[in-house]
Amino acid sequence: MTAAAAPAPAQKSGGLLDIIEKVGNRVPHPVLMFLYLIIFVIVISAILALLGVSVTDQIAVPIPVDAIPVYVGGALNPVFEGPGYGPDTHFKIVETTISIQSLISIEGIRFVFSSFVSNFTGFSVVGVTFVALMGAGVAEAAGLMDSLIRKLVAVSPKRLLAFILILVGVLSSVASDAGYLILIPLGAAAFMSVGRHPLAGLAACFAGVAAIFGVNLLLGPTDAMITEITNEALALVGGQPITIVSNLWFSMVSSIVLAITAAIITERIVEPRLGAWEGADAWAAGGDTGADEKKTVDAAADSKGLKWAGIAVLGALITVLVLTLPPGAPLRDPVTGEIVGQTPFMDSLLFIITMTFLVAGIGYGFGAKTFTGSGDVIAAVTKTFAGLAGLIFMLLMISQFIAIFNFSQLPNVIAVGLSQFLETAGIGALPLLVGL
Repeated sequence: MTAAAAPAPAQKSGGLLDIIEKVGNRVPHPVLMFLYLIIFVIVISAILALLGVSVTDQIAVPIPVDAIPVYVGGALNPVFEGPGYGPDTHFKIVETTISIQSLISIEGIRFVFSSFVSNFTGFSVVGVTFVALMGAGVAEAAGLMDSLIRKLVAVSPKRLLAFILILVGVLSSVASDAGYLILIPLGAAAFMSVGRHPLAGLAACFAGVAAIFGVNLLLGPTDAMITEITNEALALVGGQPITIVSNLWFSMVSSIVLAITAAIITERIVEPRLGAWEGADAWAAGGDTGADEKKTVDAAADSKGLKWAGIAVLGALITVLVLTLPPGAPLRDPVTGEIVGQTPFMDSLLFIITMTFLVAGIGYGFGAKTFTGSGDVIAAVTKTFAGLAGLIFMLLMISQFIAIFNFSQLPNVIAVGLSQFLETAGIGALPLLVGL
């Protein structure tokens, strides 16, 4: 195998962007970054606790509710679970003093040692990562992703490719974290397939998924949660409640405007700084680009694979509609019957997307003959999970940082202190802190 072509020298524009790039290049590995942050939180929490730092403010805390007995795996003794925060959660305002908790104290050391495993296993991103990439991994191994990218590139004008990918990233926020795990790698591959720098495509999709996460052309679970929190705050001052569609038009217009802005930044700033991607010649010629070898299919097999994949997706769509649309369907809210909001349907979106990718990948694989049996499907899932080792290690460190950061009470003290400072300065106050 030959070595991958080195990228051409990037075009530097000078000024602030060069400074940002130089600083960014000196940033350590993410695992080390979070390790340093953990050490910093431990030290600063001990110092602030020794100084007796605390704040007192009115805080919204959830009203206690009865725990729900849940029988796990046919056990005779139930596990009691309380409902999480949602649209039906009610809060009350209490005056609370929050003090910094030292992580070098007996309680802090006990927490660090005793919660290490539970911090990681309770980190929901870990489960989301495995579930989301299971279907995408099968689709990628089957060759469906490459085929879809070729189709997308073929029908998309080259000048609009960045905008289209970013807009799809904006829409992906309806499925919460799915866009991070599925779309961003596809953006890099799409740019690479037309001879553009893959890092620019990756950055463009990340901008669509992350930077424009708060708005969308569609209603999502975030809208339902923010609406309910807003109504709780409005009730405190006697205001009229709003509905989930109150900001819909603003959100829709913002989605388009921000997607156009991100596309312009990608093409006018990001790509020129990266320079030409010299691996494009090897990619176009079908040569080695340093990537894993993929199964190639002819046009007839590709067409048959896409046909089978379409049939599989149609079957999955019909199944979801049957489980969602009829009155009393399993994916509707059991009380209100709603589909959008904090409902089983919205909670199931990631699973639905994963299963859709899974059946589509299987359909394409057997239609295009890139899969010859169930062993190939299992091997694709296994290979996908094996490739997540580095990411899982990083998530382990992130979960520990979040846990000890929350235990130290630093987030609450900072939020309340900043809110009080802004209010004293006449600038305004931050939203009420939700006590956890």
